[in-house]
Amino acid sequence: MNGSIAYYPDNLVAAKGDMVQFQFAPANHTVTQSTFDNPCAPIAQHSNITGVSSGYMPVSASAMMTPIYTIMINDTKPMWLYCAQGKHCQNGMTMVINEKYVPETTPGFPYIPFRASN
Repeated sequence: MNGSIAYYPDNLVAAKGDMVQFQFAPANHTVTQSTFDNPCAPIAQHSNITGVSSGYMPVSASAMMTPIYTIMINDTKPMWLYCAQGKHCQNGMTMVINEKYVPETTPGFPYIPFRASN
């Protein structure tokens, strides 16, 4: 919000069949699926899953329309997402849908983007 590089909210719970909508603010952002272990790389680089990818959504500051990207939730497994624009992910533009938080093993995905190799 207000020019920050973040998803709002950055952690949410969605049921199978729910639709999650992303509204893009001015600048150029993506919604790209990753994995917990490789938060700033497309999931396809580390698995045989194609994953979610909105592509780049450029929005000018004077835009009258807000681009929207909607995904359907197919199950309740955790879905890790990030923005592939520049260093947005490394700067914290990450989120998770249906995180299974275990305090001893899950440090919290939004706080580990600096583990990225790119």
